[in-house]
Amino acid sequence: MAVISGVNGAVYWNEELTSIAIPNSISFSAENEIISSTDNGAASSGILNFVNEGYKEGMLITLSDAVTTGNNRTFTIVEPVTSGTITVSSGEGLVASTGDASTGITFLEAEPGYPEAGFYNWAINYKVDLLDKTNFDTSSGGRSYIASIKDWTAKADKYFLSTGNAVNDWLGDTVKARFFINYVATPSTGDASHYYEGNTIVTGIDIGTPVDALITQGISFQGVGTLTPTTRTWTWNTTG
Repeated sequence: MAVISGVNGAVYWNEELTSIAIPNSISFSAENEIISSTDNGAASSGILNFVNEGYKEGMLITLSDAVTTGNNRTFTIVEPVTSGTITVSSGEGLVASTGDASTGITFLEAEPGYPEAGFYNWAINYKVDLLDKTNFDTSSGGRSYIASIKDWTAKADKYFLSTGNAVNDWLGDTVKARFFINYVATPSTGDASHYYEGNTIVTGIDIGTPVDALITQGISFQGVGTLTPTTRTWTWNTTG
């Protein structure tokens, strides 16, 4: 593998948002808008408020359970989200549909997640605990150990943004994070994405305010479960 420049690194996060809208509150318009009820009710009641649910510009969403199968695809949100409307990328071939009357239409935040702006550095500490198994019979040659539980933490640095700074809401949340060594929008065998992936809890947000430089934020992550190094050569939202 060739040497990779850090210039192509990135930090993506995915809250794995899942929402359901009742069929009669949603439509697909020719203007590339996905429209749901503007009511502020909870999604659990069948009424989906896109703002309250956390959908954002730049996010990828996958729709399923629509009657018109052409609407069961991945969309990119391209405009600021209002409570009842998501404007998605052009050329998606939207077709009017009211969905399945029995199940509603399911929204799922898609891969690779949301590229929160401003990140310029990240580091991962990946380690394993050791258990001392030295006994009288083996102590003369030095201590003996066996591997125990793996653990990982991460830190990332970003520039503070005065608007749209989602990290301000991360503290204490569990999010799926992807730390990219090399981000590729359309991975392939000849141009792969390389990253580490895992669920994390955000444990700290540190803000630095120098008089002669940009304001920065340092984000601390505690890994939950497995950290998975991945070389991805297949397109996002498809199975490799």
